[in-house]
Formats: sequence, C-alpha cells, structure tokens
Amino acid sequence: MSLLQDARFALRGFSKTPGFTIAIIVSVALGIAANATVFSVANGLLWGVLPVKDPGRLVIFSEGRSFSHPDYLDYRDQTSQVFEGVAAHFPFIPANIGGAGQPERVWGQVVSGNYFRLVGVNPVVGRAILPEDDRVVGSGAVVVLSHALWQRRFGADPNVSGRTVALNGQRFTVVGVAPAGFWGTDRGIQSDFWAPLSMTEQLMPDLNRDGARGKRDMQWLSLNARLKPGVSRAQAVAVVNVVKKRLDDAWRKDEKQHHPSVTLDPAGGLIGGAATPAMGLMAVLMVVVGLVLLVACANVANLLLARATGRQREIAIRLAIGATRRQVIRQLLVESVLLALAGAAAGFLLAAIAAAAISRFQLPLPFPIVFDFNVDLRVLGFTAGLSILTGILFGLAPALRATRPDLVGALKNDTPVFGRLRRFSLRNALVVVQVALSLVLLVGAGLFLRSLGNASSIEIGLKPDNILLMAVDPKLHQYSNEKTRQFLQQIRERVSALPGVRSVSFVDTLPLSIGGVTNGYSIEGGKGRAEQHVDADAYSVGSGFWETMGIPLLRGRDFSIKAGDESAAIINETMARRAFGNEDPLGRQIRSNEPGQQRLYTVIGVAGNAKSRTLGETPQNCVYLFIDGNPERVFSFFGISIAVKTAANPAGLAKPVRDRIAALDPDMAILSTGTMREHVDKSLLLPRISAILLGAFGAVGLTLAAIGLYGVMSFSVRRRTREIGIRIVLGAEPGGVLAMVLRQGLALTGVGLAIGLAIALAVGRLAESLLYGIRGLDPITFLAVPAVLLAAALVAIVIPARRAARVGPTTALRME
Repeated sequence: MSLLQDARFALRGFSKTPGFTIAIIVSVALGIAANATVFSVANGLLWGVLPVKDPGRLVIFSEGRSFSHPDYLDYRDQTSQVFEGVAAHFPFIPANIGGAGQPERVWGQVVSGNYFRLVGVNPVVGRAILPEDDRVVGSGAVVVLSHALWQRRFGADPNVSGRTVALNGQRFTVVGVAPAGFWGTDRGIQSDFWAPLSMTEQLMPDLNRDGARGKRDMQWLSLNARLKPGVSRAQAVAVVNVVKKRLDDAWRKDEKQHHPSVTLDPAGGLIGGAATPAMGLMAVLMVVVGLVLLVACANVANLLLARATGRQREIAIRLAIGATRRQVIRQLLVESVLLALAGAAAGFLLAAIAAAAISRFQLPLPFPIVFDFNVDLRVLGFTAGLSILTGILFGLAPALRATRPDLVGALKNDTPVFGRLRRFSLRNALVVVQVALSLVLLVGAGLFLRSLGNASSIEIGLKPDNILLMAVDPKLHQYSNEKTRQFLQQIRERVSALPGVRSVSFVDTLPLSIGGVTNGYSIEGGKGRAEQHVDADAYSVGSGFWETMGIPLLRGRDFSIKAGDESAAIINETMARRAFGNEDPLGRQIRSNEPGQQRLYTVIGVAGNAKSRTLGETPQNCVYLFIDGNPERVFSFFGISIAVKTAANPAGLAKPVRDRIAALDPDMAILSTGTMREHVDKSLLLPRISAILLGAFGAVGLTLAAIGLYGVMSFSVRRRTREIGIRIVLGAEPGGVLAMVLRQGLALTGVGLAIGLAIALAVGRLAESLLYGIRGLDPITFLAVPAVLLAAALVAIVIPARRAARVGPTTALRME
C-alpha cells in the first residue's frame, strides 16, 4: 500500500472517530500556535535577513559600541586588504520636516558617502548618496527619502528627484528614494531619511558641541563593513585589531584602560547591545512554549493511544490476514502526521493573528521602533517541520504499542475485567505530565497577572489623570535661547487662557520614559563632612510643574523668572536625605559634573518622590532645573513636552492647543500628542505583555489538561463498560460506580498537582525579580491555581463518570 493509499484510508478513518480527530487537531493547533508565535517574534527581533545585496558578507564593528569619526577614517583607510569598504552612520537624527503639508517630526540617519554602495541598496527613484555629497556643508546638501516618507509627503511622485525639503530649517535637495522595506541596517530603527555625515551639525547641533564630532574621544558612529570574497570574519577581526592597537598606541597612551578588542558581528542586529537581553527573553519564552508543546504532545500521544487501543480488533484482523507490522505502523504514522499537519495549519493561522497583534505594541520611546513579526517562509518552515516531528515522535509509541496486540483476545473483542487493568498505564502517566506542566504554566500566569495588577496600583508619586501632553522642539528650528524662552512663555499665556485649563508647565523628559539623562553632582561638605558625589536623574522643568503633575513641593519654593532662577535647583526628598542627611538642604549648593559644563546650582526647594524611569525602581535621586533659564540643556531626542492640566477629559483640548502653537509658529512640528495617563500605561507594556502571553499559555495548558483528562477517562470507561455492567448486575449502586471513576481521575490529578507544585515553587523563586509587589511564592496564586485546575479536572472527569454510572445490564451482556 502506498503512502497515498495510506492517506486516503486515514481520511476515511477520521470520519468514523470525529471526537478523537477534533481533539487531536485542537491540541496540536494550540501547541503549534504558541511555538510559532514566539518563533515569529524571535525571527523579527534576531534572525530576520536585511533586504540588501549579499547580507552574509555585511558586518558591523562591535555591535553595541560606537566609534569616533577620526577612528572611522583610519579603519576605512587601513583595512582595505580584508574589506571592500567601511561605512559609518549615526542612526538617531530627529528632524522637523516642513514644506507641503503639516510640519511633522521624522527620524533619520546621517551616513558616509559610501554607505548605500557598501550596504548594497539601490534607490527605486534617483540615486544614492555619493562620497562627493559627504563634502558639502550647507547649501547644496542632498537627502535620500524612505519609501514610506516618499509616499506620505510626496504622493509617490516619480519626479521627486530635484525637489527640495526643509529638515530642521535647512534646505535639502532630494536625490533618491530607498526601496520599500529598507529602513537602515539597525534592526527595529525606522529611518525616514538619510543625509550625508557632513550635515550632522546643521541637523543636530548637540552632536557637535565644541567641535566634539571631530574628536577621538567622541564615540558616536556605528561602523559597517563588507568582507571581500574569500575573507573569513576571523581574518578580518585580526586585521582590524592590528589597526586598533596602532590607534591605541598613537592616541590613547594616557588612558588607564584601552577599549576592548573589536569584534565583527553580522549586520542587521538590534542596536545598542540589546541583542543579549532579547536573546535571554526569547530563551525564556521558548522554554515556556516548549512546556505548552509538551502538554499538547502528551495529549496527542494519549489520544492516539486511546484511539489505537480502541482499534485493536481492526489491527489484529489486518495482521491476521497478512499485513506486516511495518505496514500497519506506517499506516498509523501517516494518520498521526496528517492530524499534526491539520493542527499545524490551524496553529499557523492563530500564530499569524497573534504575531500581528504583538507588532502593534509601542514602547515608550521618543523614536519609532518597528519590528516585523509577521509570519514568513521561515515561520512556515518551522511550523511544518515541528508538526511533522510532533506527528512522528508522538505517534510512534502508540503505533508500536498498537501493533503488539494479543491476537486471540483482540479478535474475540476481549476486554480486561476487574483486576486485569493496569493501575498506572502510559496513558495515565501522560495525564499526570499534562496536569503538572499545566499547573506550572498557570502558576506563572497567575504570578504575572497579580504582578500586573500590583504594577497598575503602584504609587508613582504623581497624578496622571487629566493631563494633556504635546511635545515641540524649538532647538531643531534653530531657536536661540532667548527666542525659546519667549516661545514657551507665549505658549503658557495662550494655552492658560483656554477654558478648562487649570495649569500649564514644561518638562524635557517625562517621568517613566525609557532613556533620559543621569548626571553626576558634587555636594558641598558641611559640619565636618567632606564633599560627596552622587548620581541623579536630571530634569529641566518649568514653573508650575509640581501643580500640573500632582507632585507635592514639600519645602522651599517653585522656580520663577522674576527671581532669576537660572542657577537654581529643586531636588527630591530622596536626594535631600542621601546628600544632606538631617541638614537643611535649602540654600546649599550642588555642582554638576557634566564634561565641559560644570555649573553651581543653589537648592531652592525639595519635592516629593516620584517614579523616575521605571515602575519597579527604588526611589532615585532627582534634580530639577529651570527650563526657562536653561533651554540649551534640552536634549533634542525628547524636545520639550507641554503639560496641560485640565478640569475634564484632556483629549478635547488637543486641537485648541495645537492651534495656539501653530499661530505662534506655523512651521513648528508637533512631535507627539497624548495624555499622561496613556504615557503611564505605556510603562506597563512589558508586565502587560508578560501577563498576556503567560495567561494565554496557561489557558492553553488548562484546556489541554482538561481534554487529556476527559480523553483518558472516557477511554477508561469505554474499556471497562463490560466490567461496570457486571458490577451493576451483581448489585453495585450507580453512585458507587460514579465514585470509582471519580477516584481514578482525581488520583491522577492529585499526583500531577503534587509534581507540578514542586516545579512551580522553583519557577516562582526564579521569577521573583521580575515581579511587582509580590513574592515568587505568592500564597494566593499557589492556592488559587491548584483549585482552578482541580475544578477543571473535576468537570472533565464527571462527564465520563456519569456515563459510567448509567451503564445497564443490557450493555454488559452485549459486551459478551
């Protein structure tokens, strides 16, 4: 019999046992969906291939490290024996784009003149940036647009080359459009334009303060290189580090410690060394979904065992009339693989829906992060391979067992009676495994759901309700310090006059933002104490910030232009306690230790503690400076957030506030619009994703465990129908039969719960550092989860138990 004939025979058999067929397909679908979803995320984060020519030869210098511009030139000129070239880029250039349409904030990159040629990307319109473009400063500067920006701002005009566009007030000539899907060589970073390195100062003055761009101690560039054909990465690393040693000896003799050796990593990885924690996260998730798949596979194996055992007479007849054992095993394996493929198809569709939903999550970052988690050929191949492997591995044991029947007993349809049933079969062992693993998954889900609830109710030290947020960046519009002060004052006056507005203030970096600035400060000594040094999160805020954000000002006073507070500072109570102890901090001085910007500030107030960067942090030192007196301190990544406290829903004031800003400067781009409540909710993203994923996986595990228990108990009842009927003929009460079946099912559940609790206790301890406000051995979770699982098991057991209690003498006689 051919495989095709085996498949046709299997399809006819499925129609005769629809219950088993559906249960197996559902089990496989749920297990495959969980694994394919996590694989899609890992593929998008770590393994996706760059849309460039021959990506295997494209490398990045020491992923997570930056290099100075002079070092880039030396590496470029002294490594030609192993590289076709070395290119440099800086991936975070914020820009306000003007011209046709509303002004908007976009993000782009500055790149060396050989970047596009080296990477291997050809524009779909016009040309790429050339080396001669990288020598132009000011008039005549060129730019390459992303495909998305070309469509959004220029209507996909095929004649866009030669048109001009304003970026941060500087005119650029469009020379080309990048192909769709190309955002750069840093995974997740969405770039809308590429400009030459020579235009860095015009686009982002902060990067070239005091000529820092040309200094060797200004590490800011990422370097890519393309290996020459036949050159291995190890050979290239050796050459690069020879150059590095030469540079260290020439320029870094006085440094106590030279930079570590340069490595060459595949291009297209996560930026900033984020690949290592991402791989750790993916490893944890793969372990979790591996448990889900184990539960699913145990369920499938159990159902296949039950199905094969129910077919013992059929298998015995086939063996008796001449079929070989090998042929029968092949037939059973074809059936299991077909069932696995059907489940995989359903699981693939579920994974596609889940991956698309995960792609829509946004991190609380000032720049756009975009990952493509959609399923592709890699995910399809992974799903198909996993399903076939599942079908073979967990279909083999039932097939081997089913093809060793007692031919005489099977042909007589003889079923075990009374003591001949083994008390702990392979099917029972698989049910125990399912219950144990499901308990572990449910405990994990319970811990993270409880953690999410605690994170949502953590006291953050401010009141986020009814606060409208809108960010602008005057510096990128070439505003002077004085013009910025006037602009902020005019915004305050005009927005404060709107009905329903209670207060208006400004802040450079919102609390609970990823990123921000941390500076070192020196605290003057007092009462016999020497000068001490502390690190503190630094904020620039406007007057009225405390009232607007709901942070109490415990001592001292607020900032004021009239009081000349350009050199004033307000610190939080944690810093006051750590830096000054029991002494009065008001009137004391602190000195910032920023390179080249050491300034003295006088403490004029002490504010209450508020969460600074993350919800789970312990109270951090915080220093607040006066934004009106120090607008030059604002870092361009974040701009200046306008915070508007309203009497009611702030969403209704978004357009009036936007109109007031446009009336002051029609070219001023609004970087972002939202509410403080939405911003705080974004800080819950990671605990929310963890709770959703583990909750979903826990629900899948619970469902599979219930299906497994129901399947094994239904099979047991069917196998013991003759025995149960005889018991009833001999005088057994239906209640006694019900209790007998319940005891068997609950015994399996109890063993599984005991094993699962032991594993869950260890998992809880390991996960404790990731939880908010609860211990890894949270008693509520460890009491509630077994109760839920026991209730689900009881429902799954009661249905076949009631069927067993209704077995009558006639049924027993028919079994003879």
